[in-house]
Amino acid sequence: MKKKIITTFLISASILGAMAIIKPVEADSIKGIVTTKNMARLYNNDGKLISNRALAANTPWVTDQRVDLNSVGSVYRVATNEFVKASDVELQHGQASTGTVKVGSNGALVYNYDSGKYNAADNKLAKGSMWKYNRVDNINGKTWYQIATDMWINSDDAAKYNGIEIENTGTATIAYAPDSGIDLWQGFGNDKVATGRKLANGTSWKFFDKVVDFNGDAWYEIGSDQWISGAFTKISNDKFTQSSAQVWDPNYAAVKADKKTSVYSDSNFNSATKNSIDAGQIEQVVSTVLTGNTIWYEKSDGGWLPSTAVSEVSVKRSPVSLNGKTRSEVLDEVINVAKQQLGKPYVWNGKGPNNFDCSGLMQYVFRQVTGQNIGGWTVPQETAGTKVSLNQLERGDLVFWGNAGATYHVGLYLGNNQYLNALKPGTNVKIDSITNSFKPSFGVRIFY
Repeated sequence: MKKKIITTFLISASILGAMAIIKPVEADSIKGIVTTKNMARLYNNDGKLISNRALAANTPWVTDQRVDLNSVGSVYRVATNEFVKASDVELQHGQASTGTVKVGSNGALVYNYDSGKYNAADNKLAKGSMWKYNRVDNINGKTWYQIATDMWINSDDAAKYNGIEIENTGTATIAYAPDSGIDLWQGFGNDKVATGRKLANGTSWKFFDKVVDFNGDAWYEIGSDQWISGAFTKISNDKFTQSSAQVWDPNYAAVKADKKTSVYSDSNFNSATKNSIDAGQIEQVVSTVLTGNTIWYEKSDGGWLPSTAVSEVSVKRSPVSLNGKTRSEVLDEVINVAKQQLGKPYVWNGKGPNNFDCSGLMQYVFRQVTGQNIGGWTVPQETAGTKVSLNQLERGDLVFWGNAGATYHVGLYLGNNQYLNALKPGTNVKIDSITNSFKPSFGVRIFY
């Protein structure tokens, strides 16, 4: 889908002085900012050119009136008895805001703004196209999004798109789901609405769009605005590019073949080979294991690849939001919620709230506090923040055991050499002390 990056406007407006009351011809009271298109000449209240002053190009100025001056035409007042031609500036209105909108099935009319009204232009945006916006206005029950200089579309034709679209098509097979299956949703992320339909374990669905929303959750579109969560899927890709692999995914890591290599049936060189992949091919992987000096990657659609033939694709999650709280407040909440899970049993692949494995516990705790996903297993969690050494650890950091890219355990560092974790079957969530016999390899700081 086509994406267009809009022009960003400077919002720190210059104020030239107190506005005096004058009596212009046909004055319209307004409130906004005008940005000069080029060097703009100034005029006084009598419509005469001010010879020793001008406004620099691409600079913003506060205005409170649009005026029709004799012999000059339409102007905006930018200071006491100083006016600039309307044709030399663009009027900014609404509120500064950034995001993405997706055009609906009927396309979207483009509008221009003039004197408090939106007027339809001649062009129309294609259905399904994606557009960045930098300002939002609310008028007459509609939300208006500015997608370029004086180009607006409204909420009748487009909706906010709360995520990063990824160039990816293929087949999603439902796996790991509860006996009741998983929900099919209309929409995704915070805007999703349940359709009432469930999809059963073992069923496979072609998808033609993938999004990682701003909470860090992955979604696959399997019908017209019909979406499933990526948390319960195995993926077989028809199209998965390098740029797609570089978008952080909570459920998968990605590797690229350095050379043509066999796909093994198990995580060792003595196992049977299933098929092969060519040099440069990108594969999603769902788990890792270290055998000797070789990291083995389990492909999402089955089979294993050795680190001697592939390289990890470098990714990093966008920062987890503090949601307006201080770092200290959020860390206190994370640790308090983690301690509330003490005594709950370890269950492999347990994601809570009644049982956990090590990574499921960390995912649950951070989602409860922040509403965001830091990853469903240890490898995505490694890239959900910034790596730190053991002598740099601070309370609230994640601590990992194993080689980067093949970690096998994770816990929450509490300070004073202690960490909270779900260790293994037969144990409960507990607090342990770091020892030389079971020492973590590195830490990851989620919040800065």
